[in-house]
Amino acid sequence: MTQSPASETALYLRRPATPGKPSRATRATSARTRSAVGPGPRTGRPRLPALRKVVESFPADGVSLVVTGDVAPGTVAYLRVLADALDVSAVITPPGPGGAECAAHLGGALVLTPDHPQDLVRTVAEYTGRLTRRTSVPVVVQGPGCLLSDEGSGLLAEQGARGAVWSAQCGVPRRTTEPSRLRLPVFTTAGSALDPLIDAPAGHAIAQTLEHRLRHDLARSLSECTVAVLGFGGRHAAVAAALRALGAEVSVCDRDSLAACAAVLAGYRVTDRAELLGGADVVVDLQGDLPPDRDALRLLKAGAVVVTEGFHPPDQHPDGTFGALTRVERNEGLAVCRFQDKPLYLLTGCAPSHVDERIVGRLHDLLCCELYLCVRELARGPRPPGVRGLSREQCEEIAWIWCETYGRSPWS
Repeated sequence: MTQSPASETALYLRRPATPGKPSRATRATSARTRSAVGPGPRTGRPRLPALRKVVESFPADGVSLVVTGDVAPGTVAYLRVLADALDVSAVITPPGPGGAECAAHLGGALVLTPDHPQDLVRTVAEYTGRLTRRTSVPVVVQGPGCLLSDEGSGLLAEQGARGAVWSAQCGVPRRTTEPSRLRLPVFTTAGSALDPLIDAPAGHAIAQTLEHRLRHDLARSLSECTVAVLGFGGRHAAVAAALRALGAEVSVCDRDSLAACAAVLAGYRVTDRAELLGGADVVVDLQGDLPPDRDALRLLKAGAVVVTEGFHPPDQHPDGTFGALTRVERNEGLAVCRFQDKPLYLLTGCAPSHVDERIVGRLHDLLCCELYLCVRELARGPRPPGVRGLSREQCEEIAWIWCETYGRSPWS
């Protein structure tokens, strides 16, 4: 019998492990997910209050959700709330501590971890196929952008998934990209009408994470750094403002002349890209264009830090390379890299534990509201293949509930 990643992780619910080999499928009890994934210890105000209101106002009946990707504390809180509205069937995580942490906090939820990161999409597809054959309700998969690849969407479509939700985490820029030959419907937060609400708190989250990592890992501070921001639209402008508030000397370049003029009017030094890259201690490149660009990397000085959200290093690459960089070491999102003989640092993602809760809590609540309604839209009925997002009217409903929950000021 040919074994697959799914069979290796004992994907059948309640299936015992092979004698002598422990199962990688962790289920604490056989109770339904709704009762097992209950609220955690009560400590003041419940987590994600806006999401709770959205779930109550817009119930999602008859759907099984499979969640995949890295598991953070915010993901666990999100799943706890959703468990009261729908069946959270399984959480499938890449190798690492996230799986064990998720199993510990999500009592009866099935948690699966393939042996190798490159098996993640295939494992998700195989579990989805087995789930669709066991249930009459539609199955929706929520996860990272790899689900939108030709391979990922094809495997999920073959296994009978109703559709996928592409989740954008805190700080991830939302570029709308229509993948070619997509074979199933995908709802995404890319290009969302909620972006104007998200940009400012995301900018603060990115800046605070950067300051923490500089101090903790490199014994530096933004107040001592020259920062180059490659762009000045939306999220870039918010990051530039947050960095300047933390004492950084911020310069900007943007190919769009109107955006460049806006940067000048906001008080930033604007210059050409080559000059900016050559003199910067930190480069903010949210679109992820820099890591694969050898010509741009040659301009950076040794020890420069590149902050990006649009480029995510594939840890599973056997030779440790991503883009034009070679990873030497990685710790909590900061990768120590080498380009030719030059040391560089790459920071991807923001770490909520290092960000003011007044910022990240409200931001995460808003993102979770949008993700939940994306799941609900797929559950309501079949849709043709392609990428789509919530309507402006739906985003306005979320925004109204969010503002009503937190008041006029998001920092109060």
